Amino acid sequence: MAGLLNALSAIAVVTVGLTVTSLDRRVALVLGATGSIVGSFLAWVVAPAAWSGAVPWVASLLGTAALVAGWSAVRLYDGVFAPPPEPADDTGTVATIGR
Repeated sequence: MAGLLNALSAIAVVTVGLTVTSLDRRVALVLGATGSIVGSFLAWVVAPAAWSGAVPWVASLLGTAALVAGWSAVRLYDGVFAPPPEPADDTGTVATIGR
């Protein structure tokens, strides 16, 4: 039970820390909570016997950092493969000049 409380407190502290220091608090809340939970869960699945002390804290930090890095990469390359915008059509200007 102490290990679970340690993990939950690690998740809460990492999430609150990211949310308080972020400019977009809603996104930071989602990224912090999701990254911490997934990181802690994966660490528990990989090494359940080592689940004490600093392992949940490190797993929460690494999970959140990995999720924030992935989110940043997606946001960075969001419009790279989008087609270029259509050129401005100036036929309306020609029609009004001709009147």
